[in-house]
Amino acid sequence: MRLNQILIGTVCLVALCACKKCVSVEDLKKQEDKAMRKHGIGIWQHSISSPSSNATGCPVDLYQNWDSKDEKRSVSPWKYTEVTREGYFPPSYMEAQCLCKGCILKEGKDVIESHDFNSKPLVVSRMFLRRVLCEGGNNGTAKTYKLERVQLDVAVGCICVRTRS
Repeated sequence: MRLNQILIGTVCLVALCACKKCVSVEDLKKQEDKAMRKHGIGIWQHSISSPSSNATGCPVDLYQNWDSKDEKRSVSPWKYTEVTREGYFPPSYMEAQCLCKGCILKEGKDVIESHDFNSKPLVVSRMFLRRVLCEGGNNGTAKTYKLERVQLDVAVGCICVRTRS
């Protein structure tokens, strides 16, 4: 049992050190590709196009013919925008932005933006790789880098919540 724990600890330590090693830009690119395949980074990164991708305000007008049985519409609509972060891998991803401050609700026959509720981003933590310049050791040669795993919060949609009173 003790030997198994030592073996597992050694494997984990080697895996952790592999990301901390300083490498050339060419080797870094190979590491990035390998890590992205291994950890599934990029699988959720896809281009999402929606009719409201150019929307700038709360689209209450689109809800005027809203059937109360229509479960395909969010009462807290959002659009996706592309975010780019230099030195991170993947370097770009899609993030949701809420279109309304309140939530779209039906009052009688009218559809309104109610400010009794708030639209809030639904945030999940995603893993990225960040390129870090290694200190010293270059001796006039090409710069070397290492990759660090980082967790970033990314908005994937919007939800309707009660206002705090």
